[in-house]
Amino acid sequence: MSFLTKYRANSQLLLTLGLMISGLLILPNPAKAVTLTPLTSQDANPGFDDTDFNLLLDQGDFKELFVAEARIGNNGFGGNGERELGINRDVRATVNPGQPVAKADLVWGNGKVWDFSLEYTGSKVTYKVFDTSQTFQLITQEFSGAVTDIFIRTFANKGSGNNLQNAVSLTNLVLNGTALGSLASASTNTTKDLDYLHLTGLAAPFTLTGKTAFSWVGAAPSRSNLAFQIKVGTSQSVPEPSTLAAIFLATMTGAATLKKQKIAAQKA
Repeated sequence: MSFLTKYRANSQLLLTLGLMISGLLILPNPAKAVTLTPLTSQDANPGFDDTDFNLLLDQGDFKELFVAEARIGNNGFGGNGERELGINRDVRATVNPGQPVAKADLVWGNGKVWDFSLEYTGSKVTYKVFDTSQTFQLITQEFSGAVTDIFIRTFANKGSGNNLQNAVSLTNLVLNGTALGSLASASTNTTKDLDYLHLTGLAAPFTLTGKTAFSWVGAAPSRSNLAFQIKVGTSQSVPEPSTLAAIFLATMTGAATLKKQKIAAQKA
């Protein structure tokens, strides 16, 4: 087969590939639709837990940008250096990993329902917990960049001493107008409970809203023994259509250069 015949055949294949990629650029990209993604254990233990999440971090499958946190703290204002709300750094950050860049105190109340919202513009994070009479708001511009995923974690530690049982609930979860359902963890006096929810296909800006409540039997827990976190970041993914288009253009340019070199060699 002559070079020209080969080139025509290859050109037809490249043109077909180019048209497919052009279609990806023109048609809506389904990867941008926010999806609830099932979680599977990364180790020998069944169920997705903190060990599995840390493996995702260690393997580079997910990288935190920031974490919006709510914790029982000391269930009050000030004292013992505790906090109830925070916008935290990446737990793998080289400087002050996992530490808050903004924080606030509040009295949760046993079983009291609060509204909350988390907004990210791409350069500004606004985190609110509020009811009809008061609002606790954290704002930071420490973080910027793209996001693709959110991991939502709820945790209720087992009872200890006069603290018998604990529970945390997230209900009426809505992301950019799409209802996501709920997530909750409830412990006993002998077993803890931990749950995760994984959202994929995100892009900034986004707004996540919902309702939350901390509950317990007996004495109130403390610190992070009753908590939830909203872990915002990026995960590995297939190339975007723009990347595929760049690959196609590079391939076409290479093919054209090869053709010129072959023709020049035949004329020499």
